[in-house]
Amino acid sequence: MKLARTPGIPAFVPFIGLVIASVFYTELHATTRLNCSQASPERTANAKSANVTRPKVSEEACPLVPIAPIARDGHRGIGFLRKPPGTGRFPAILFIHGGMVERPAETIKDHLLNAANPSRFLAAGYVVVSITYRSRDDDPQSVVSREDSLAAFEHLCRLSFVDPKSIVIYGCSGGGDLALEVAAATTEPCAIIPEEPASFIFAGIFNAKFPKRGERFVPDDSRPIGDNPRGFYTPEYQKLTRAKISRIRCPILIIQGDQDPRVFPFNSQVFIPELRALGKKVEVITYSGEPHCFNFNGNGPRTPHPEVALKAFHDIDAFCRRHLKTSPKAIPASIMKYVAVN
Repeated sequence: MKLARTPGIPAFVPFIGLVIASVFYTELHATTRLNCSQASPERTANAKSANVTRPKVSEEACPLVPIAPIARDGHRGIGFLRKPPGTGRFPAILFIHGGMVERPAETIKDHLLNAANPSRFLAAGYVVVSITYRSRDDDPQSVVSREDSLAAFEHLCRLSFVDPKSIVIYGCSGGGDLALEVAAATTEPCAIIPEEPASFIFAGIFNAKFPKRGERFVPDDSRPIGDNPRGFYTPEYQKLTRAKISRIRCPILIIQGDQDPRVFPFNSQVFIPELRALGKKVEVITYSGEPHCFNFNGNGPRTPHPEVALKAFHDIDAFCRRHLKTSPKAIPASIMKYVAVN
């Protein structure tokens, strides 16, 4: 696995201090080696793992709590939340799944309870929230998914135990598009983490008029965009995209694999250059050889190399800590155990 950084951006240090070290010592059976080539501004990292684990946090100490964010049209959304024990205000991370279709409540519950990525953030001291949204597979430009995501963010801002200035939005693929949409709709997020975002939705290209194979849109219908990113990015969509990007005020970390033939080409050739051209605070980390959305769960079939997802978690956490107003504090080791990542 080669991890590529954009030129001019310093590499993250994989172990980010004694504050969280006690949480991750047991988990970090992986060894990470940084190789910095003086011949190239690009920095690479290789990670190998004999055994990767994740924290399993006591449900008694950190129960799963349902939430029902209310959108502006009155729709009651579906989501779940877990918070670190204790009082006071915590930073929070809002997870928005990929695709364009609403997911069952049980799937969202499972994400918070059993996916490696949310478990790691909870153990590090973040409130973790996972939501679903109304489907937009009839029209990828439908506003209902954005409205549900925005409602969830605003719901978090109102919680007494969440610092509203320390909320990060993390979405993958279609969820990455929604993270961008929320950031363009409000100035409140402290940072967003779009994992390989479906930014051609954000750009308006993937819309109800786009050819589709069946009755409803599916992600593979967007494949022609990946084959010709610049060709689809016409002046009409350039104007729309630049206007939306101009409204984003928070820092952006894009993490991505490089294997998806639809999303990766458009982001690399069109969207990331646009973010930079418009002066956005954007960092990009590419994990060479990793598939689309490899880190949203951090385990399971979409994560062929759990040690790479573990490295990505540390990269994201380090990025977040630079922008949070309230720093996370690791939860007590007594309320969790470590289990193998499958």
